[in-house]
Amino acid sequence: MGNIVIKAENITKVYQLGQIGGGSISRDFESWRAKLAGKSNPYSRISEEKGKTSGNGLFWALKDINFEIEQGETVGLIGTNGAGKSTLLKIISRITAPTSGKIKGKGRITSLLEIGTGFHPELTGRENVFLNGAMLGMQRSEVKRKFDQIIDFAEIEKHIQTPVKRYSSGMYMRLAFSVAAHLESELLIMDEVLAVGDKIFQQKCIDKVQQISKEEGKTILMVSHNLNESDRLFSKKIVLTNGSILNS
Repeated sequence: MGNIVIKAENITKVYQLGQIGGGSISRDFESWRAKLAGKSNPYSRISEEKGKTSGNGLFWALKDINFEIEQGETVGLIGTNGAGKSTLLKIISRITAPTSGKIKGKGRITSLLEIGTGFHPELTGRENVFLNGAMLGMQRSEVKRKFDQIIDFAEIEKHIQTPVKRYSSGMYMRLAFSVAAHLESELLIMDEVLAVGDKIFQQKCIDKVQQISKEEGKTILMVSHNLNESDRLFSKKIVLTNGSILNS
């Protein structure tokens, strides 16, 4: 693959509305429980745009997606709500599987798709840092070497021994981003989680993203609705509309 970190080939994701088949065991189990209880499927998706739901109840979240991302690129995934951005990130992160097509990638992937993903609420901030590192396949010594930097960046030193279930959403976000940004992975994937933080910390995160891309050669893939920042922040943009790539 040369310098290519991620290559998407004909990725398509189709959901059967109201049926089990969400792409992950946990979602299928919750859908099954809802069906037994006579409730609607919590993961059924209904589009407000014409053409995305076919007459047989199929919802086309993604259609024939193809792109390549090279090492060191900072890529923005742009699109309106329902365009398929989060679905694509979950496929790249291997949280869910595509209906057809394949993703080729190399190196460790760090995903930050929503606040607290991968955190155990009963564990302290310190324990969750090491838990996240283990989930990425890192040795404890690697996480320990980066630990002080992670805590300093997150600005939660006084609360690092507190269970994260007591954290505010802002504290959650700061620690989750700091872990993702400092641990040693080749690809960092982020949904638009930075909207939770205050303006000062948002800018701090943007500066960190630029630093790890330029100085460390880490590849970044991030969802953003901030078109004003996109030209300054991203070296490349992938624009999704109605489940398809508009341009890249």
